[in-house]
Amino acid sequence: MKKQVFYTLAATALLSSSLLSTLNVHADETAPAKDATTSTAKIAFTGGNDDPVHPLVPDDPDDNGTGDHGPLSIDHVSDITFGTQEISASEQVYNAENAEANVQITDKRGVEGGWTLTAATSKFTAEDHSELKGAVLSFKGGETQTTLDNTSASPEAHDVTFDNTEAKPVMTADSLKGQGTWVDIFQGTQGNNNKIQLQVPSGSAEAKEYTATITWTLTAGPTE
Repeated sequence: MKKQVFYTLAATALLSSSLLSTLNVHADETAPAKDATTSTAKIAFTGGNDDPVHPLVPDDPDDNGTGDHGPLSIDHVSDITFGTQEISASEQVYNAENAEANVQITDKRGVEGGWTLTAATSKFTAEDHSELKGAVLSFKGGETQTTLDNTSASPEAHDVTFDNTEAKPVMTADSLKGQGTWVDIFQGTQGNNNKIQLQVPSGSAEAKEYTATITWTLTAGPTE
């Protein structure tokens, strides 16, 4: 009886295997033929766009920036104010009143090479040409920001203490970095922003308004 059962199961398995093989043959014979080919999608860009770029962080609603044109441009710079202060008998450090002072650069060239942004200051002088002697302006703790969709690597922001004699690097971009629009923002408390400071020694200030001019220069090319 055990042999009979064994042979019966073997025959059944053989029949199933043969039937499956027959079905596979028919399936292969009726499968549709496949073919493949390729096509292309192309786009080309030029680097000559000279439309001005509006500020990402304007100083006020009517601030339309510098209006600078060209594929590499300084779009915006903030005017800095330290308000009105009482004359002190000792050295003082005054914080800027701007909450979001910034400088903005746009690179639409689409080429290698990088760029360097420098700044230089004149001396603080009054209308009668008298000087606020020994005054030192500094920008520290700037942070780079850009648009949400910008995939370019960030430029590097630098702390600056001006000596009124030579230009200092404020923001630099190595080759193929800093593309698109970038802001170096010195963000702090409105009326008391310690990221931009003016140090004034004792005995220097008179009862006058003093102004310094900051000259910003953007240069294309390697940062070193």
